[in-house]
Amino acid sequence: MTAAVVLLGLALVAIALAVRLTHSGQVLPGVEVEGVALGGASREDARRLLAPLAAEAAGAPVALVAEDRRVTLAPPEAGYAVDVDATVDAALEARRGGPLGGLGSTVAGLFGGRREVALVQTVDRRRLGAAVAAAAGRLGREHFPGEIVIEPGTLTITTKAPRSGREVDRAALVARLDEALRRRPRGRIDVPLHTIKVASRAAVDAVGRAARDYLSEPLRLTGAGEDTEIAPGELATVLALESFEGGRRVRLGAGDARLAALVERVAAERDRPARDAEVQAPARLVTFDDKGDASWRPRRADVTIATPARRGRVVRRKTLAAAIESAIRTGRHELAVPTERVEPAVSARAARAVDSLIGTFTTHYEPGQPRVRNIVRIARDVDGTLVAPGARFSLNAIAGERTEDKGYVEAPFIADGKIEPSIGGGVSQFSTTLYNAAYFAGLRIEGHRPHSFFIDRYPAGRESTLNFPDIDLTWINDTDAPVLIRTSTDADSVSVSLYGDNGGRRVSAESGEREPLADRDFSIVVTRIVRHADGRIVREPFTTRYDKPPPPDA
Repeated sequence: MTAAVVLLGLALVAIALAVRLTHSGQVLPGVEVEGVALGGASREDARRLLAPLAAEAAGAPVALVAEDRRVTLAPPEAGYAVDVDATVDAALEARRGGPLGGLGSTVAGLFGGRREVALVQTVDRRRLGAAVAAAAGRLGREHFPGEIVIEPGTLTITTKAPRSGREVDRAALVARLDEALRRRPRGRIDVPLHTIKVASRAAVDAVGRAARDYLSEPLRLTGAGEDTEIAPGELATVLALESFEGGRRVRLGAGDARLAALVERVAAERDRPARDAEVQAPARLVTFDDKGDASWRPRRADVTIATPARRGRVVRRKTLAAAIESAIRTGRHELAVPTERVEPAVSARAARAVDSLIGTFTTHYEPGQPRVRNIVRIARDVDGTLVAPGARFSLNAIAGERTEDKGYVEAPFIADGKIEPSIGGGVSQFSTTLYNAAYFAGLRIEGHRPHSFFIDRYPAGRESTLNFPDIDLTWINDTDAPVLIRTSTDADSVSVSLYGDNGGRRVSAESGEREPLADRDFSIVVTRIVRHADGRIVREPFTTRYDKPPPPDA
């Protein structure tokens, strides 16, 4: 008997080994995945047999139901996917492990025994969370705290009843949806909800009565000018029901946008800009037009203060809005308008320091050319500009874009190394004149760009082109006094004079030799030497490389 059992066992082992041998690279008999028999299937066959199952699993939607609202999700939208390759790997390994290397399991498969292998499913947590967040917005319901409605003409007040809201418990829904995606049939998910409670209808009606009482008299504003009143009709546009403590309580308050509009109106009436001191000085005191090596030192000038400086004030808008809202909540009908003082950029004391012509320059042109009109136009735009101590001057910012509406005309202009007609052509001559005035005033030149080729009306290596908005002339008033810019034009020249107090800086310009350049025209180094009153000497070399000018017919 024992020998028979042994022989039977050996036979079964032989059979199992034979099955293993004949099913090398194939799924063993009796292996299924959700009812799909894979016994004898190769890896590719198994993948093909599982493809419809994977498509069905990915295509079966799941319904999210929250009382009266329903959202249907396709599983891939929630990050669901079937890993067919991993499932095939699991099927190929089935019945090949366990006691005696799984030989008994292999034999069982021959006699109808089934081994179920789970479909390998994955859910991307990030996409799952995003899908829940999107669905929550559609399944939830905003709470409505109620509303007061005021008829502007009659100030009649009515109220709208509050309504509770509901909020999706997203964490719980993520867990439920993750579980539901992995089972079939999927069916529906009851969405977990939290109720958002609101104040009672009686509380809303009480806010309506408070609004009616508040509109019985105007709101009086004091300070920052003459006392004024905001009439009940205008106040009515501001009053609003305000909810707090998560919507469970309500009170009389103000609507944000409507309150902001009221505050802006009140503030605009009470703001008073600061006024800089206005300084007068001669438009052209002297003519300085040296193109080569040159020196300049400040000269005393007859400078007067035409208009004294004045402090300004500005309404503190956020503080005023908070004060009005507080007055409405507490039933008060009077408040002081909060302001802060604004100092002028140029005080009278600073203006009195403007006592010298610190820099000037003149360039010349042929009378009657269209470009002269543009030079005159931009000179007028800049004339009288007062640059505060430490401030940055930008010629483009002051003059703006050159357009026909501003009086500019078409004249020759250098573009990409060629001379072409352009509205405002010629204003680079004014830029060069102003550049040299700032240069000899010893001010800190922040940015300028020379012309692409040399024009003999300008000092070589000491000139500045201009184009709106990309090519600018900028400098910093690095003195302790304001700088007044005066401009002057006549039939054949334009001058710029800068008045201020630069601490006695004396400036000279030294030009090097013109060095020829291969495939270009020449380069030149011009060094600005600034001698300060304390004995410091600052040397500032600047190299300009010029292209060859275009031919006359270009």
